[in-house]
Amino acid sequence: MQKLNKKITALMLFAALVIFSTASQNEVEVDSKAYSTGKSLYKQGILPNGELVKATIQGDISVEGDQLICETCHRKSGLGSTEGQQVVPAVAGSVLFKPLKLPTSKPPEPPVYREAYTRETLMAAIRDGVDANGQPLDPFMPRYQIDDEALDGLMAYVSTLSNTPSPGVTEETIHFATIVLSSNKKEENKALIDVMETYVEQKNIETRYETKRAQNAPWHKEWMFKPYRKWQIHIWELTGAEETWPEQLSTYYSNQPVFALVNGLVPTGWNRVSEFCEGHGIPCLFPTTQQPVIRDDNYYTIYLNKGVTHEAEAVASYIKKNRPAARVVQVYDDSETLSTVSSNALIDELNKGGISVDTVSLGQLGGKESKAFLSGQDDTVVLWLDKVKSEQLFNSRQLNSAELIMLSSQYYGTDTKRIPQDLTNSVLLIHSSEMPDKLSRLLIRSTGWFRAKRIYNKEEKEIQANAYFALKVLGDAVKHIRGYFYRDYMIEKIEHMIDDLPYTSIFPRLSMAPDQRFASRGFYVAKTDGKGGIVNLTGWITP
Repeated sequence: MQKLNKKITALMLFAALVIFSTASQNEVEVDSKAYSTGKSLYKQGILPNGELVKATIQGDISVEGDQLICETCHRKSGLGSTEGQQVVPAVAGSVLFKPLKLPTSKPPEPPVYREAYTRETLMAAIRDGVDANGQPLDPFMPRYQIDDEALDGLMAYVSTLSNTPSPGVTEETIHFATIVLSSNKKEENKALIDVMETYVEQKNIETRYETKRAQNAPWHKEWMFKPYRKWQIHIWELTGAEETWPEQLSTYYSNQPVFALVNGLVPTGWNRVSEFCEGHGIPCLFPTTQQPVIRDDNYYTIYLNKGVTHEAEAVASYIKKNRPAARVVQVYDDSETLSTVSSNALIDELNKGGISVDTVSLGQLGGKESKAFLSGQDDTVVLWLDKVKSEQLFNSRQLNSAELIMLSSQYYGTDTKRIPQDLTNSVLLIHSSEMPDKLSRLLIRSTGWFRAKRIYNKEEKEIQANAYFALKVLGDAVKHIRGYFYRDYMIEKIEHMIDDLPYTSIFPRLSMAPDQRFASRGFYVAKTDGKGGIVNLTGWITP
């Protein structure tokens, strides 16, 4: 809702939040009508009369609507954010309505004190841009045109933001969980669980003295040690049909609430888990899944990428830019859900560009009609088939007249030894992670750690790398929230961290922004290398 004076840096704000992280932790009782009014203003910029709020910035520039939504800057948690050198302060009631002691950035200069906001001083800040000490706020802080009813609603709503620590945290322990399926291969589950349990065990060993430090920390380092908690990882194994997963998840959560879910291995759809996470407000960080939930209102799950839908978008991006003036044909396996998802996604993406797609299922191939269907001289043929089924189609010679055959390495793999020689010049592959010849170097840090701990599984190195990445991000995020154990706040911190991470799991580059939920959006276009592998034709493409 407002920005601190330019003299107050991000570090100062951060320290202030920590100092007052023990502020009132009781549920705030608010008027339901006022709360609803304030929520609409904070999240949508809508006044009690239903109109969009108006304001001025930089003294005389009039703005309204989306540009004035409080949540955009102060975020869902109400705990503020930073953008470069600009600091957006916390407006959660437990901070806003308490006096703050803000250390300066150049010790030993004396601290700066900010009086607690009252109804009157908050109105002055919102309308006139004057803070609780009577000092002018940053000119980028809008001067809103609101009445008393809107102010009372806003106060009622922000008083509920980040008011009590989220479940899954005690004075000694912070609980996390990871999810695996009983239907996964045992070696896959073991590879992931080995990383989870070993990482948490090692972390707790390395920080075993933090509890004592927290009890006897000098005042100037209390903010560093006070938030320390021992980690505990829980393995939630889901069995049976997906319809039964919500009940299983609820049982696990009732037995031991967790602060967040980290990674996990659910190759099939994440939909049931997503519903659980959204319903309970639980962060789900970087699950390994090929069918994430792709919706604008998905907030609590942050994915590595869009899975098989990402493959379709990558193929569509290439075709729209490079395809010849001929038809596009795709073949999918109607017995495989993921193959069907990719097929539908490609139709949607190409239709947006005015390109039609002729689609045939694997079950329809075999007769004279299907052979004629795949006999076009200049066709671009896309296969959403695994290696065995793709090679059966290659050997049937139905694709010999195609000008271009596009495969996804997610389905086909990167071993191209069995692609017929007369087709190799026609085949291109979409590859959505680092190229095989560069992957070992990219993963040298995590692989070295796995080897040292004697848990390295060469066959499941990507599963292990993704788990390690999720744990590293989680560790950094917990450090950044510094005792402010609010789930929304941690997600906001992760959104700002991703671009600057020194580790990227199996992806060349990762990037996120507020409210984005897919960290990797790029791909390579590759071809066969003549030696049974693949080589990239392009650099890392981010559409």
